[in-house]
Amino acid sequence: MSKLKQLKEAMANTPPQRLAKIEYQSHMFQMLGIATVCSILIFKGFWYIIFAFVFGLGISYAQGMSAYKKYRNISMLVEPEKPENFEGDISFTRRRSKIIEHVYGTVPKWTSIVIAVIMSTIVMPLDSARVLLMLGFLILIPTFYFIFYFGLFYWIAYPQYKAEMKIK
Repeated sequence: MSKLKQLKEAMANTPPQRLAKIEYQSHMFQMLGIATVCSILIFKGFWYIIFAFVFGLGISYAQGMSAYKKYRNISMLVEPEKPENFEGDISFTRRRSKIIEHVYGTVPKWTSIVIAVIMSTIVMPLDSARVLLMLGFLILIPTFYFIFYFGLFYWIAYPQYKAEMKIK
């Protein structure tokens, strides 16, 4: 099977648990966005936005909680994936993420985020133009994150994962 067909199959067969998680997280981030924008507008003097603020937060919260309940119900029905089957996953990033999280937990994810931000501030000169800084950080932070998380941490975790699978 070609790489393009594998990619199409991986995108077409997204697990329902993952879709439900994305749905409830998007509603929670929507609440964060509404709260941020409305807080700025209230601070600027648009006090009449309070009603839209309360209404928007209420709707987003209700949708987010119903999506979270759906996610929990799906999670209860779906049995957890066995570590032996991680390598059979079609998605490149999902397979590597599962192996890294199985070996180390969530520590590498947060470590990669912190290292990516620090490395970006080291590489990018802070006296650059504002637009250049925004574009630079927009490109550098995800790039460094992918290099460290899917490159370095996977390179360290994969031999430990293989050794653990041999023992079992």
